[in-house]
Amino acid sequence: MIENLLQSNPVSLDLEVRAPFELSVVIPTRNEAGNIAPLLSRIEQATKGTTTEVVFVDDSTDNTPETITKLQDQFSLQVKLVHRPLEQRKNGLGGAVMEGFKVAQAPWVCVMDADLQHPPEMLPKILKQAENSGSDVVVGSRLSAGGDASSLGFKRTIISQVFAMTTRITFPQRLKNVTDPLSGFFILRKSKLNLDILRPDGFKILLEILASHPDLSVSEIPIHFGFRNAGESKASVRETIRYFRTLLRLRLSGDQSFLRFLAVGFSGLLVNSLALAVFTEFAAVHYLVSAIIATQVSTLWNFGLTETWVFGKRDTDRPFLQRLFSFLLINNLLLLLRGPIITIMVAQLGVHYLIANLISLFAMTLLRYFVADQLIWNKGGTTRLMQNQNLDNINTEIGATK
Repeated sequence: MIENLLQSNPVSLDLEVRAPFELSVVIPTRNEAGNIAPLLSRIEQATKGTTTEVVFVDDSTDNTPETITKLQDQFSLQVKLVHRPLEQRKNGLGGAVMEGFKVAQAPWVCVMDADLQHPPEMLPKILKQAENSGSDVVVGSRLSAGGDASSLGFKRTIISQVFAMTTRITFPQRLKNVTDPLSGFFILRKSKLNLDILRPDGFKILLEILASHPDLSVSEIPIHFGFRNAGESKASVRETIRYFRTLLRLRLSGDQSFLRFLAVGFSGLLVNSLALAVFTEFAAVHYLVSAIIATQVSTLWNFGLTETWVFGKRDTDRPFLQRLFSFLLINNLLLLLRGPIITIMVAQLGVHYLIANLISLFAMTLLRYFVADQLIWNKGGTTRLMQNQNLDNINTEIGATK
């Protein structure tokens, strides 16, 4: 009898495998009790007409999980809670997001923060963009045309821009159309996500996904980054170190020249730090002036090793003095970016000047590699141009003989 019913009504079988929700919203939380009620209220209003589930993955030490539990039945949304025990939180908010991916049941999964800086009102727009554009990932960008990050304040906006630029330069092909690769607000097609290859560390999970899934198609939608409703920022020196550690791990993919350049860069960090300490501590020079002098010392050191060991076998068409001048120029231009970063970290965050200097140097090492690889020691740029011209001439001659 059951078999006859199934055979006579095949539509019911299709309904059994259909996703129960159109949209899953994954929200990692850590001590966000004051944000939960207004967040759910705004999500409910924004997603009317869209079957939506909200998955909270919680790492809190306050009463956030109790607050979520109390509110679960007060909204039309399906609200789920995954509270991670302390021993499972080592991979940070990125790991929490990955746990949310495992629980999410909709074909589209949107990730956002709980502090209301990511506007819930953008949920229908980012879902529509994903469905209409054919993209596998849509990034809510603070930095694209029409986006806004002024709520961060001037100093944090500058740091955000520098980190975003550093990330894009580290992955020039994969992120060429992504203005905000460190955004915490994005939507993705769950079927295209391979959880087995993700190794989240910290809260920059979007970078992890884009770097490890090179075949994903990506588009952006501008967002206005809002003001924090309650709670404290998760940004810290520790998270900054995690970010650079992740950036380094993802970039190290068998690129021998990059590995050598990085080794030279690390040796230059020691030379720079030593020179900085000598001029600051023993010559009583202000640390920013010492940073300028130390930059010249470490630049000459790095150039010598880069010239002989990293790119020594490259067929470059640029003369030696031009390469030296270009390397000195780029390092001093980067110093203009490093100066504000060092000042903010020392004056505002209380970081020791040597540590702040090291962090700024590491960030600029990635940018310097791109410039060195593509512009200063580029692989026979003139030769490639001549080859292309010769190929065009040959094609022209072939066309004329047809």
